[in-house]
Amino acid sequence: MRLYICADIEGVAGVVDIDQLQPSGSGHAEARRLMTNEVLAAIEGARAAGAGEVVVADSHGNGRNLLIEDFPGDVELVQGWPRPLVMMQGIERGRFDGMFFIGHHAGAGSTDGVLAHTMSGRLIADVSVNGQSWSETDLNAAIAAHFGVPVLLATGDNAYTDHVGTILPGTATVTTKTAFGASSACSPAGTVSRARIRAAAEKAVRGAGEAACPPMPAGPLEVDLELKRRQAAELLAYLPAVERVAAHTVRFRADDVLALNAMLYFMTAYDPKGALF
Repeated sequence: MRLYICADIEGVAGVVDIDQLQPSGSGHAEARRLMTNEVLAAIEGARAAGAGEVVVADSHGNGRNLLIEDFPGDVELVQGWPRPLVMMQGIERGRFDGMFFIGHHAGAGSTDGVLAHTMSGRLIADVSVNGQSWSETDLNAAIAAHFGVPVLLATGDNAYTDHVGTILPGTATVTTKTAFGASSACSPAGTVSRARIRAAAEKAVRGAGEAACPPMPAGPLEVDLELKRRQAAELLAYLPAVERVAAHTVRFRADDVLALNAMLYFMTAYDPKGALF
């Protein structure tokens, strides 16, 4: 069995504050360790159930959070940016029998998720696709469906796992912490969280043969992007494919989820001043 893992950091037990999310923050080294350990626990559980090849995408921040030296030698790690499939890079590399979301978070429209955002907490207030608010997991699960890969397990805070239960009812979840607010939560000890993830991963892989792919929305997709800064909406509307529909909101259309993913990434990441090459 080949397994794909998309790893994020905001949903990891013990991660609650923006200071833990960025390399410049004093809590980042600790958060990297916690993230790495939860991904390793998921791999251990999956392999106890017979999983073989594993590809892990480091999909937070600078894409260089997971401690590569701690991983088994036969695990491949996707790192760095930019990359065409963004958070889901690597899922296109052959046939995968299932995938995990480890350490993920609620979307920008969440009222109670810890560190909740969609793509860019600095820029985006909400993403709506065909009239429905989407989180990163809505988008990334649709990409998994595009490649025919079922989502077997998702881990994060209670707001996140509640959302997963509504959009992916056949997916197993592990609640890593209980949210109190935007940057506060109650987490169990790391050993407890990792044991729960390990057990859930093993069970999920054992039942992988019965798992179904997430639903894939049919294109074309109409996307409304609500931005936190009015000027950002003004500038994006200069693009011929983008229409400004409100002071803070722009609209565009995408043929499929891959085109939607690419457009959102371009809108949130394009920064020629920061390019080195």
